[in-house]
Amino acid sequence: MPRPRVLVSNDDGINAPGIKALISELVKANVADVYVCAPSGERSAQSHAITLGRYMSCVPAECTAGVVEAYAVDGTPADSVMLALCSPVFQDLSFDLVVSGINRGDNCGLHVIYSGTVGAAREAACKGVPAIAFSLDNHLARKADDYALSAVLSVALVRAALGLLPGQDPSKPAPAASLRGVVLNVNFPISQGQMLQGMYLARQSVACVFPAFKEVTEAPGPHLAEIDEHTPNSRVFRNYAGMVQEDQEEGGDAWALKNGWVSVTPLSLTSHITTKQEPRSDTIVAATSDIITRAAAEAGLAAGGIAKL
Repeated sequence: MPRPRVLVSNDDGINAPGIKALISELVKANVADVYVCAPSGERSAQSHAITLGRYMSCVPAECTAGVVEAYAVDGTPADSVMLALCSPVFQDLSFDLVVSGINRGDNCGLHVIYSGTVGAAREAACKGVPAIAFSLDNHLARKADDYALSAVLSVALVRAALGLLPGQDPSKPAPAASLRGVVLNVNFPISQGQMLQGMYLARQSVACVFPAFKEVTEAPGPHLAEIDEHTPNSRVFRNYAGMVQEDQEEGGDAWALKNGWVSVTPLSLTSHITTKQEPRSDTIVAATSDIITRAAAEAGLAAGGIAKL
């Protein structure tokens, strides 16, 4: 059986502590060849934006020992994954799985629409590669150690998705094979250690943070080139976090996080409304349930919400 290849990206930038913790744990687990292609700097809330009309630079990056190749891209998270999958940057290699994160801050509910972390994973799913987005519900996590447990649990989910945990038959297709065109959106709770309940198969909630724009009279920092901050009659605003739209209905990702569960939510690429269930729904939920059950068992945790979507 050929050794699997895993591509790692994110939206916090290639030097962010979350991606460093994830890469280190993947290399330590030694279950796949690890490649990295991520933005050169902070690209949060870029959703699925891609760069058109200008060149993009892609440069070799210093990375954790054991990584096969790593590149920093002066583009968006989706750009980084698109470049890795659809250009000769990695000599046109194919990948068995793309993982994005670990993001600083959750990506539950409607935040998946804005998230560059999810956008990077979604780009992989658009190209037919199974993908997982990882986020930690802790905006104060600024050191690699803050992501240590999340990284261990991430790798357990990766191993389960690739069919590499004890008890998984290597002669059968890995669960990830049923997740092409799907993003597994994983959120780790801020309460970890002994307070961690387990892994929960959750639906997407409608929780989100509304903006609280503030107008400023003299704004430091970058502006769009088309409008200078000193242009007559120019008004300058800054987007701050405002009111929180809660959604604590049991079974949702926001509910799971608040109650100490790792939420795992399969996200489709399509957004249309239908009266009929998607033909692959049962297969996708079954594969996700299998991944959660096996990864939770590997980590000594409970599995919740299984097959209840």
